[in-house]
Amino acid sequence: MKTRTPAVVAAGSLSLALALTACGNDAADETTVEASEETEEKGGLQELLSSLGDNTDDITNYTLSLDLNMPDPELGDISMDMVYEVMDDPEAVQTTMSMPFLGEMMLELMSLGGEAPEGVTADDLGTFIVILQPGQDPLVADQHGLQGDSPWLRTDEASMDQDPDEFFDIESLPELAGAFAALEQAEETGTEEVDGIETTVVSGSMTNDDLAELDPEQARAVKDLVGSDIAGTLDVTLWIDGDGFPMRMEFSDDEADIAMEFSAIGSTAFDLPSEDEIGTV
Repeated sequence: MKTRTPAVVAAGSLSLALALTACGNDAADETTVEASEETEEKGGLQELLSSLGDNTDDITNYTLSLDLNMPDPELGDISMDMVYEVMDDPEAVQTTMSMPFLGEMMLELMSLGGEAPEGVTADDLGTFIVILQPGQDPLVADQHGLQGDSPWLRTDEASMDQDPDEFFDIESLPELAGAFAALEQAEETGTEEVDGIETTVVSGSMTNDDLAELDPEQARAVKDLVGSDIAGTLDVTLWIDGDGFPMRMEFSDDEADIAMEFSAIGSTAFDLPSEDEIGTV
C-alpha cells in the first residue's frame, strides 16, 4: 500500500509559490491556489479522522463482521470470521465465531473415537455462538446436541471452550478506532458505499514507533488486534462516513490481515432464548 504525507506536499508547493513570486512568475498564483486547496483537503481529512473514537463509542446497536487471517505458532496460518450482533433493547451481544480449521480438527478427533455426529460437518463443528448479557452468565449454543437436549447452555467464562474476548474484545472498539485518528501519513483514495452508506476511503500506515506515541489504551487495542507488536508496517484503510464514523476498517502487516465492517446500525436485533431452552453444563 503506497502512502504519502499531504502536509509535506503542501509545504513543498508553498515554498515553490514563494520562489516564483520573488521571480515575478505568473505561475505563482496558480501554484498558490493548488497549495491552499491541498491544505484545506488535509484539514478536512484530519477533521474526518479526529472523531473516529468518539463516534464509535456512541453507537449501541449494530452488527460488526470481523475477518482475521494470521499465523499461529502451533497451527500455522489460520483464518476465522466473527460476527457481533449488538442490540440495546434488551441489552445483549450475540457473537458467532466461524473457525473451519478448528472444526476440521474436532471432526477428525471425533471420527477417530467413533463419536462424530451423523451429518455434522467440519464447518458445523467450527461454528460457535455465544450470547452475553450484562450481569448474567454466558449462554453457549449447543446446536448439534453434543451436550444434551437443550439448544442453549448456561456456563461461565472459565468453562467456555471458545471465549470471544480471547480473539477480540468488542469493548476496545473506541480505543482501536481512536488510535487511527492520529495517523500522520494518510491520504484520501476515493469514495465507496458500505452497507448503502457513502464513505470516504482513507489509507495510511503505522509503525511500532507510532504505536509507542499513542495513548496506552489505544496502543493496547492495536496490539491485541494484531496479536503482538506490529510486524514491519501496519497498513490501514478506513471507510469513513460523512459523520466521521468508520464503516469499514482494514489492517495488514507482514503477518496478519484483518477486516472489520459495520452494518445494520440501529436495526440489529435477535431473539434471546427462553428459560426452557437453556440447560447447564
